[in-house]
Amino acid sequence: MSPDWQQKIKQYCEKYNIPVLYIAETMYEPKVVPMIRGKAFEFSVMITLQKVLQEDEWEVNKPIMNAQIGFHDVDVRIFHKPTKKVLRVECKLAKKGGYRLFPDGHSEIRVKCMRSRTLGPKKVKELAPKFGIEEKVLAIHNDQYLPSDFDIVISSIGNAFYRTDSKTGLFEWKPTKTEEEFLTKLNTSSIESLKDFAFHRMYIAKTEKLAIGHSSGVVCTRGKCKNKTKCGFIPNYPIIYFSPNVSKPTNGWVPIEESQHLFKSLLSQ
Repeated sequence: MSPDWQQKIKQYCEKYNIPVLYIAETMYEPKVVPMIRGKAFEFSVMITLQKVLQEDEWEVNKPIMNAQIGFHDVDVRIFHKPTKKVLRVECKLAKKGGYRLFPDGHSEIRVKCMRSRTLGPKKVKELAPKFGIEEKVLAIHNDQYLPSDFDIVISSIGNAFYRTDSKTGLFEWKPTKTEEEFLTKLNTSSIESLKDFAFHRMYIAKTEKLAIGHSSGVVCTRGKCKNKTKCGFIPNYPIIYFSPNVSKPTNGWVPIEESQHLFKSLLSQ
């Protein structure tokens, strides 16, 4: 850890007039925690990819951007040195309480993947021709991403086992017994606690595997969508699917430590 982190926090508080004695209380506010965790996850992804990808071939960094609405920013940037190609990573946590075990034995984890700002009528009119989409279609899907917004999505499953405490309103790690059994099945070799393991258990998928279309098998649930099998948008809650008695996803998501081949396959597209 950088030795000057305390000084950075002090300078931040002074710059934005935040009482330094109450910085922790500010960060514990129920509305603040999800925003901080989501942004911090981007740095966690960057750190993990820097370990997974070979340094002599790949460069991983986190651009500091302030994207305008409708023009998507880049959470993590991956640069392939030999080809000079850039891959754009979108970092998304699992939905809070988003794990579900089904009667047939398979499990699903939903990933929260939607625009932070919905496109209003004026923005829809402006962006529809740039996206090559009819205005009425974009208006129906105005909070959904398109595959062209980024190349891949990386998610941590940990958030699926958090819940809001009804008494304190705080975000707490509270997996059920069934959920602990699921995590134990995945955690075959790690000596980490289940909480730390769940956060560090990251999966990666190409956007084409998530988008609604014939090749992905994903169907649109929008009531007004007229093209539910191939509208091409990414659903708000893509699913990480685990077949019964299988410890890895079976619908296109790949463990991040096994993702080098996925990145290389994107270079040829």
